[in-house]
Amino acid sequence: MSPSSRIGFAPLATIDVGNTLGEGVVWQAQGSAFLWTDIEGRSLHRLEWPGLRHSRFDLPYRLCSFAITRDETEIVAAFEMGIAYYDFADGSIDWLARPELPVGVRFNDGRCDRTGCFVVGTMVEEPDAIAPSASGTLARLEPSGTLTTLLSGISISNALCWSPDGTKMYHADSPTGQLRAYDYPSVKPTGVGLSRYDGGMVPDGACVDAEGRIWVAAWGGSAVIVHSPDGAILDRIPVPARQPTCVAFGGWDLDILAVTSATQGIAPQDRQKDGALHLFRVEARGILEVTADYR
Repeated sequence: MSPSSRIGFAPLATIDVGNTLGEGVVWQAQGSAFLWTDIEGRSLHRLEWPGLRHSRFDLPYRLCSFAITRDETEIVAAFEMGIAYYDFADGSIDWLARPELPVGVRFNDGRCDRTGCFVVGTMVEEPDAIAPSASGTLARLEPSGTLTTLLSGISISNALCWSPDGTKMYHADSPTGQLRAYDYPSVKPTGVGLSRYDGGMVPDGACVDAEGRIWVAAWGGSAVIVHSPDGAILDRIPVPARQPTCVAFGGWDLDILAVTSATQGIAPQDRQKDGALHLFRVEARGILEVTADYR
């Protein structure tokens, strides 16, 4: 483990998959595998643990985020324009919600809350050119199948995760650089500012460990930033990629940190370990993902 880090860590593997926009990594305990999406590559990826066998599944639409279900090959998928059950083994789609999104807005970061409800945000792809820069939202897919808006006025919804007891929701509108906390499940619009990212870094995907610490992929920062529940920076885990995008704990003991990354905007000759999945063993434990069930 690294002697210079407050939270011990050791790099384990770099899985060079060449993702354009790797995102949304999740640990699937029943399949002993990490799952993640390459949004712009229109593909779902699966990495078996500990064998590190990689599989890729081509998709009909851009998959922006997803939740696991009790079926190893079925996910609740937030495609660019709607939410559906998707079986990546046979390609079948069962739509759950297809809201009328503004032109230039797509779904983005999403995951299950501690009760199993899928919560997902949207983002503006070309601010002001096609859609107003803050026309995104964050919404919860209720057991009834209706979408309840939790937040509005968002540009790029990210960093969505919950405290271990589920009473606090963490979220960032990435361009603002601010990580915020909200009471949950009743979400007030303002929340509490916890930490502001600057210096070219913006908060992207995030998760929470068993002690309640918040782990945030810092796009543009070549790092995962670890925060206390009140936002104080506890540590910085270096990642050999300029654009880390999302994080998840997995492995049998939930002590393997998986970090997706992106090549988007990086010239081919300048790419090194960008677009890869990076695995670390860390002196921390994650929390099992809650499965979604809308049937």
